[in-house]
Amino acid sequence: MENKQYLLDTNILIEFMDGNPSVVEHILNAGIDHCCMSVVSLHELYFGAHYAKTKKEEYFEKEMKRISKLLERFTVLPLPEKADGYGQIKMALRLAGKLADEFDMIIGGQALTTGLTVVTDNVKHFEPMPEVKVENWLIRA
Repeated sequence: MENKQYLLDTNILIEFMDGNPSVVEHILNAGIDHCCMSVVSLHELYFGAHYAKTKKEEYFEKEMKRISKLLERFTVLPLPEKADGYGQIKMALRLAGKLADEFDMIIGGQALTTGLTVVTDNVKHFEPMPEVKVENWLIRA
């Protein structure tokens, strides 16, 4: 792999926590220092932990530990003050009559503004976003 910088989407972070061999291998090949997460994904992960709590208290504790381990490995990028990437993406999608999840557009805008490649299993959510580079490192058996 080249010396790119990658913004790991929430679903890829979850697969990494689950030990998905394809995702783990790609991250190791890219270099963990070339991979980061958006603060938006961190928010989504904390929501998932609190949602797990509604099923069983011990699930919440397990998810919180998993998130802590992620935070030891990956840099969390704050949203850039320059929000033009998000505005560009949302306007282009609106003009094309396409809808997208707000969080996905924010992550896409962050990647566009910072020159990162989004790594996601939801490629179809990001492909319509102009100029956003996208890769999928998840190989399902």
